[in-house]
Amino acid sequence: MFSMAENLQNNRVRKILLIIAICTPLGVLFLMYLHFSASGRLPYLIEHYAASILIMNVFGAIVYFIDGFLDGKISWRESFLSRLICGLAANVIIIVPTAVILAINFTSDDSIFKPDSVKIAVLLIISLFIYEIAYGWFYSFRYYAHTQVERLRLERWQLELQFESLKNQISPHFLFNCLNTISSLLYKDVALTEEFIRRMADTFRYVLKNHKQKFVSLKEEIDFVKSFHYLLRVRFEDNFKLEINVSKELMGSPVPPLTLQLLVENAVKHNKVSRESPLTVTISSLESNQLIVTNTKTETTPDKSGFSIGLDNIKRRYAFFTKEQVVVKNEEQFSVQLPILKAAQA
Repeated sequence: MFSMAENLQNNRVRKILLIIAICTPLGVLFLMYLHFSASGRLPYLIEHYAASILIMNVFGAIVYFIDGFLDGKISWRESFLSRLICGLAANVIIIVPTAVILAINFTSDDSIFKPDSVKIAVLLIISLFIYEIAYGWFYSFRYYAHTQVERLRLERWQLELQFESLKNQISPHFLFNCLNTISSLLYKDVALTEEFIRRMADTFRYVLKNHKQKFVSLKEEIDFVKSFHYLLRVRFEDNFKLEINVSKELMGSPVPPLTLQLLVENAVKHNKVSRESPLTVTISSLESNQLIVTNTKTETTPDKSGFSIGLDNIKRRYAFFTKEQVVVKNEEQFSVQLPILKAAQA
């Protein structure tokens, strides 16, 4: 709390110093121009300079607070022209009449030069117009810079999530199971062993190729899951089944890579698969806006580690691209509903 209050105080001081730094030389220049145009010589009285600087700094503070108020009401990004016109009009209505009245009172003494009120008004209007343009440009640039930084931060976060997903996929446990299966097949069926090794290579090639991509097509992901299913089917024989019933119209839809594979692997990891307890995973589409991955439930394995981690990873990755929720239902069957992403979201 102390640090936040200190930061606010520092920002306030910086803004005051910025107003002084801009308005002080502006006050001097205004006085010199008006005095020279009225009398043909430069002003020499210190009190004239002091009064002009003070008045200009007060005006600067007023303009600053008016613009701060309008920034909260009208967005530069969404309505640049409206914000520019409103800011200019508000400042002109308040500043120009006040400046003219002060100038008349300030120069009531005959010994002091008589500046033209019209010149004062014109100079202030031009100065306020230039200021509003510069302020709008600076505000828009700051917003753009902030947006770019935020976009880069989110992209980096997305890559970190994908890298986390990659680590989940190429796990020592998964690799160990594949090698163990190869070892058991090697002396039984050479042809099957060769096919298994080829499918395993395809699986790892897909992971290494796409782990940095934001999206792949749903068709690519399903083809990858089919190769992954082959590895599981060899390992569990006919006790593991994969059913795919997805509309052809959705096959070109973007999907974060490794999403479906992670759900299939979770189903295998957290359910015992045997002849007495076969496991079936179904990937289907619902009303063209939901992709549903469902698995039957058998006797669960005692190891629950990583169960919620994988699901949280998927939820966070989808939250990066859409406001629609990933819905998890643990009922008679376990199901995960994934929103169908549109090409524009990619």
